[in-house]
Amino acid sequence: MPTRKLEADGYKIAGRPRTTGHGYYESVVKDPEGNTVELTV
Repeated sequence: MPTRKLEADGYKIAGRPRTTGHGYYESVVKDPEGNTVELTV
C-alpha cells in the first residue's frame, strides 16, 4: 500500500486510507513543505 510506504519514509499521514461514498479508495498525506496530497484510486 502506498500510504504505508510514505509513512515508513517519514511523511505525515493526514487521513488514513478509506473508501469514499463514490467508491474511490483514498488517503491524505502531507508533503515535506506541509502541503496536503490526496491519493485516490
